Amino acid sequence: MFSIGICTDFTRLPDVAPLGYDYVEIPLEGLASLPEADFQEFADYVQGRGIRVAACSRLLPEDLPVTGPNVSATRLHGYLNHALRRAQRLGIRVAVLDAAKSRAVPRDEDYPFAWRQLGNFLRLIQGHARDCGVTVAIEPLRRSECDLMNSVGEAALIAGLLQLENVGVAAHTGSMAMVSETPASLRRAAPLLKHVHVENALTRALPAPNDGEDYRRLVKTLKDIGYNGGVSLCGTITDRFEEDARIALDWIRKEMLE
Repeated sequence: MFSIGICTDFTRLPDVAPLGYDYVEIPLEGLASLPEADFQEFADYVQGRGIRVAACSRLLPEDLPVTGPNVSATRLHGYLNHALRRAQRLGIRVAVLDAAKSRAVPRDEDYPFAWRQLGNFLRLIQGHARDCGVTVAIEPLRRSECDLMNSVGEAALIAGLLQLENVGVAAHTGSMAMVSETPASLRRAAPLLKHVHVENALTRALPAPNDGEDYRRLVKTLKDIGYNGGVSLCGTITDRFEEDARIALDWIRKEMLE
């Protein structure tokens, strides 16, 4: 059975940690930017509170491209070694490659080359991920955010072609809805599916009962394929984020039992 987590930033972590989620998901670029003393203080805090940090998103900072003319293998190696080592120290098992600006395609004519650059980056990150015991999950994004890789099918294709041991696929229900991709795509990507993000596609809020989304179909699909990874609930941070997070957790646990 899959585990249920919540995406949060550092400021909301003390509020959502006691709600009963199986784990929390936080931004890796934020962890990487902390001075060592501050990072150690954070690590001591989550360990002392018994908070399981099992996943991270925002793998790359915006100023570190993996496509285009300014790619620097030296900078990428340096950042990944530092960031994924910190992830390892926290016990993080999955790092989601979203990185809209990092993988943006500057011009239409650069599109085929950008795919090759993305493949080169995944080969580059494989070694760091293996050494740190982390799986990198490639996440398709909305076309309004990034024009490179917008469907689970595309993510599964590149991951399947490269066959890298520590590189898999992440699905985002909001992005799937924007390209009319159904949960059936998760069945086809099942051997490579390592992480799932769930949000309301239109409002970008945390999932909630009767909000217009067919979450029951998603849960059934994940059960049918025997998915046992993480499902992170995500949504825009609001003043009532804690209450919405409580409602979302109660709802999905009820769906899992039906």
